[in-house]
Amino acid sequence: MSDMQFLFYKAVSQFIMPMGLTFIFLVCSAVFFILGKKKPAIWLLLWSIFWLWLWSTPLWSDFIRGRLESKFSYRPATELPSADAIVVLGGGVRGYAGPKLPMIDLNRAADRELFCAQLYQANKAKVVILTGGADPVNRTGAAAIGMKIFLINLGIPAAVIRTGVNSRNTVENVKEVLNILKSLKGKTILLVTSAMHMQRAYWLFSQSGLNVIPAPTDFEVVNIPFSYYRLLPDAEALENSSRAAREFLGLGFYKLHKPEIK
Repeated sequence: MSDMQFLFYKAVSQFIMPMGLTFIFLVCSAVFFILGKKKPAIWLLLWSIFWLWLWSTPLWSDFIRGRLESKFSYRPATELPSADAIVVLGGGVRGYAGPKLPMIDLNRAADRELFCAQLYQANKAKVVILTGGADPVNRTGAAAIGMKIFLINLGIPAAVIRTGVNSRNTVENVKEVLNILKSLKGKTILLVTSAMHMQRAYWLFSQSGLNVIPAPTDFEVVNIPFSYYRLLPDAEALENSSRAAREFLGLGFYKLHKPEIK
């Protein structure tokens, strides 16, 4: 995928996300008002308000994320089988800023690196492959470099870590991992990523001919008693719902337009 194709895909995808669709509904409502068609304008306005409210509620956010996370159950590192390599997808850190700012910035998906360290310490594989997080334009600040620094701090020897720093999405993650595995002559991997991302990642890696063992982590949804407060709009809930929507849209897109990754 070229840089222009990548940026075009990212731009278009924003318009079918919850906020993007809300914006489209509001624009259409305004157009109908200008044309003097008040009834459809009012309906579109009300629908846009409902749509934004729905995706902003913690109740809906937990439901849609839970649908993704329930596809693969959590298993402790000691209970997972051994593999040729542990593959960790980018997302746990924001990247490496270079020698002027050597500290790494952990985010909500840092569980990926923590679980990778547990798998390695449980002797589930002798090689760790890190991939992802390249800047979409100049491909600098790759998250894989920051991930490596974090894993070394967690006690994993630098010599066993392989990094792929050029991938910008999950399809390119797969291609990078395949290139690295060629030199290792391995076929079985423990795939580590967030539970919400695992369904899409597992499907793509399975298309590559690898023997993929899902090792999900970073489970976000927990059982919370119902409360009317969970029906109130919340900015964090909207962000979480939007991330879940991106996973569903991405998986649907890949299944409709199956990428060549072997």
